[in-house]
Amino acid sequence: MKATLGQDSWQNIVHHSDLLSIYEIQLSMNEHANHNIALPFDSLLTVTEGQIFLESEGEETSLKANQAAWLSHNQPLKCVALSDSVRLFIVVFVGQTKRDRKRCERFASGTEHKHQLSSGITHWTVESKDLGKIEWVMLPALHKEPAYYLKASEQYILPLNHNGALSITYDQKTAYAIDKSGIVIEKSCSRSLINRSSKPITYLSIISPYPSRSRVLKV
Repeated sequence: MKATLGQDSWQNIVHHSDLLSIYEIQLSMNEHANHNIALPFDSLLTVTEGQIFLESEGEETSLKANQAAWLSHNQPLKCVALSDSVRLFIVVFVGQTKRDRKRCERFASGTEHKHQLSSGITHWTVESKDLGKIEWVMLPALHKEPAYYLKASEQYILPLNHNGALSITYDQKTAYAIDKSGIVIEKSCSRSLINRSSKPITYLSIISPYPSRSRVLKV
């Protein structure tokens, strides 16, 4: 469901379930630079294009592309576009009200724990087991994951350096390109991500609830 906020500004509901609600918002400095938000559940806001200024109860910060911030439930937030156009996503953890810090806590891949696997995949993991598992993931060039599934968790995948090369295949069948609004994978759904590019691709992965077990490889 897409709601227009102006000719070049809009808000779109990408996904809604019992676990996650995902909003995609585009703001234009020339017509709808200010946008006020207050959500009933704990959330994560990330910027994919442009730069934005955030103000909440006396706290101020700014986010550039590929940076993120935690939001607590019922936290009043004012977003102001600092570039001609800003594109941001808000992932709401439905039912979660455990955060009590009414501040915009900013973070990015460069500030988080980095771990590189023998496969060449790099993870920057944000620890928040109350809400889910949040991490930036960088796939090497021309890399294909083995098929796996998450038994009881949904996963949202958002390409950050989007060029149409990040694809997904279900049960080793036809591969589908993941568009710039990302994709939600339901629990127990077997999948495999593919980087068709000759360069690494980075994406944001949000898994909720936090998986009690690691991913299960599909045999």
